[in-house]
Amino acid sequence: MPTHLSVEQVHWWLDQNAVQDVTSHPQEETEFNLQVTLSRLPIHLIKEEKRGPVRVVGRSAFDTERARRLVREDESRSELLRQVGPVLASTPGFYTFLDEEGQACDLRDAETIQLEHRIYPGEATQQSMMDSIMGIATGMRFVQNVLAATHLGPPSEPDERADEDT
Repeated sequence: MPTHLSVEQVHWWLDQNAVQDVTSHPQEETEFNLQVTLSRLPIHLIKEEKRGPVRVVGRSAFDTERARRLVREDESRSELLRQVGPVLASTPGFYTFLDEEGQACDLRDAETIQLEHRIYPGEATQQSMMDSIMGIATGMRFVQNVLAATHLGPPSEPDERADEDT
């Protein structure tokens, strides 16, 4: 079992029939940051420390007015969580809602959801790498599909009768 994963090893393990467009995003604070595309979804493979894990990271933005409304309104948000909760719970790793500054936040304030799975050197194999990439992509795609398919109720409007009583 490896104790250190190199960028060369990760490149070697990538199934070129599944992932496309492998690009490097060098950063001072990382050993490497590769972006791969799986089914038109960008997934980052980030290693921050020489003997540390490879972080498999995908993000989906709530970047349409419809998605923002689903996230902001209590009833819609509850429905959204009912639909995506089981998939998020079964996606490898963990998920975090991020605000516009990229800080962890509650769903109601989220601009993005980040899905992340870590592969530690002692357990790293080609199979674990590809399973992680595919699992993160599946979770991302499901969230996007639910956002696109969830029906919104009418926009929230002030109660007219309450205004008449004043």
